Amino acid sequence: MINERSLRVIEVMAIELEVPLVLDGSCSVSGTIEAMRDRRLGYALITDEDKLAGIFTERDVLLSVLDESEVLQQPVAKLMTPAPVCVHARDTVWRVVSLMHEGGFRQIPVVDEEQRVLACVRHKDIAGYLVDHFAEHILNLPPDPEQLATTPEGA
Repeated sequence: MINERSLRVIEVMAIELEVPLVLDGSCSVSGTIEAMRDRRLGYALITDEDKLAGIFTERDVLLSVLDESEVLQQPVAKLMTPAPVCVHARDTVWRVVSLMHEGGFRQIPVVDEEQRVLACVRHKDIAGYLVDHFAEHILNLPPDPEQLATTPEGA
C-alpha cells in the first residue's frame, strides 16, 4: 500500500507541473477554447487584475458552449466557474487528492497568498507522480484490490 504519511507531508509543488494556461476574464470564449486546444489542456485559469477569478474547463465547453454559437464571442468570465477550489504551494498532495475526490475535480489551481496563479494540478499530474514515486506499489496492484495471488506469476 502507498505510504499515506508520505502523501500527507509532500507539498503539491514537489510535483512537476507544467506552466498553467492563464487568461484574462475579458478573453472571448472562442479565444479561450482556441488557447486550450493549442496547449492541449482541458482548462484555462481566468484572472482579474492578475488574481484568480475562475476556471473554465472542457466540461464548461460541453455544457455551456456546444451548440450555442452566440456565446463564443462573449467574455469567458461569463461562463467560467467563479472562485474555484484552489490550494496553496505549501498544501500537501494528500489535500489535493482529497479535494479532487470530494469535488469530482480534474484540475485544481495553485495560488499564492494574494490569489495569484502559481500552477494548476491536474489529475494526470497526480497519477504520474504516484507512478514515479511509488512505482512498485502502483504497478503491482491487481485489477481487483481484494484479489490475492494463489501462485507466483509466470510459474
